[in-house]
Amino acid sequence: MAEHRPVSPDRVPTLTDVLRVVGVTSDSAVANAPAAQTPDVSVLTAELLGSIQVHIDTVFQARLREAIAPALARAVDGLLRELGPELAFALRDIAQRAVVQELARRSRDP
Repeated sequence: MAEHRPVSPDRVPTLTDVLRVVGVTSDSAVANAPAAQTPDVSVLTAELLGSIQVHIDTVFQARLREAIAPALARAVDGLLRELGPELAFALRDIAQRAVVQELARRSRDP
């Protein structure tokens, strides 16, 4: 078993010193301790995304609305400019037909 050296301000403690302080006293326990595994990046990424998915969705929707709003406004303005004259023509046509029908009805009824 390794000798226990006191930790002093002028000496950096070894891993064995630290393990003794937290309760691992046997050198065989230190030797048999499981090696630290490198976390799988894809698993960590999936876990992180899952935990913040609601926040991501909210932020994404807000940013999408901000980005789309000007394009939609331009599209609506263009449609109104394009369809305005056609709508005016259709309304005039409807009004003329209504006037013709009303005149025809009045000429039949004395």
